[in-house]
Order: sequence, then C-alpha cells, then structure tokens
Amino acid sequence: MSCIMRWPNGAKPHYVNQTVCLTDFYATFADINGYKLKDSEGEDSYSLLSAIKSVKEVKTIREATVHHSIKGEFTIRKGKWKLLMSPSSGGWSYPRPGKDNEVIKTLPEIQLYNMAIDPNESNNVYKENPKVVKELKEILIRYIKNGRSTPGKTQKNDGKEIWNQIKWINEI
Repeated sequence: MSCIMRWPNGAKPHYVNQTVCLTDFYATFADINGYKLKDSEGEDSYSLLSAIKSVKEVKTIREATVHHSIKGEFTIRKGKWKLLMSPSSGGWSYPRPGKDNEVIKTLPEIQLYNMAIDPNESNNVYKENPKVVKELKEILIRYIKNGRSTPGKTQKNDGKEIWNQIKWINEI
C-alpha cells in the first residue's frame, strides 16, 4: 500500500518508508497549524510532518498500527509483521464472519503474517513465531489498557469494560 501526498509549497517530491494510518492526518494537520493536541485528542494519531518535510529517511514514527475488522476484531501491524486476533478475515474477503462460520470454527484463533514475503496473507506463521505473537499481543494490550497508542496520559476507552473482541486479553 502507498500513501501519496502533494503539498506544492510545503514539501518536495520524495519517497519515505513509513507505516501510516488515516488517523495520523489528525495530528499532522494539528502540527502543520501549530496546534498542540490535548491528551484527550488524537490518542492514536501521530504527526507525519517530519516525514513529509524531510527528503531523507526519518526514524520510524509509530511503534505499531492497530486496525479493526468490520466486526471490531483487532489486528496490529509492526514492521513486517501483522497479527490478527481472529480466525476470520474480519470482513470482505474469505473467510467472512457471518458467511463462512463453519470454516472459521476450524481455523486457529490468531493469525500472523510476514508481510514482507507474504503480502497476500496466505501462510499463517503464528506457530513458528511465538515470540513475535507475544510481543505484538503485549503491545496491543498496552494500547488498549492505556486507551491510546501515542505518548500521553492514559485515556478511558469508550463502551463497556471488556469487549467481546478482546476476550483474549488475559492470556499473556
């Protein structure tokens, strides 16, 4: 995936290798306008301004990126690794929750993919990489418990205390 930006008077054309998320635009626009986010604002938003303005490679901006499926199931991406805390695809592709439930029941509860060599997510390598699974789960749990993935004061999550989508949280 790529993110293409154009800012004629703000940045020169260049390539940067960073994982970005749409939520990052919130902190980026705040940064561009000199607005300092409060602890309760943009809890998962990182400013991309340094990567946008620098024609040299900048250090990794975000530790990891959290995604949610159509059903709210968690996925975390860090570097080349992508951990899905669900046996299903989470949405539009096979196996789809609600449509392919019989198949889903036969699959492992988690999925781990090396996106550098398997961008199609066809080889679940969670059994071969227990340390990676543990590390990514610990990061995800920290983000959930802190109510944020960015530095700052812990925030309360919306909704009930333990969601169905995080029933695995106490497994570490």
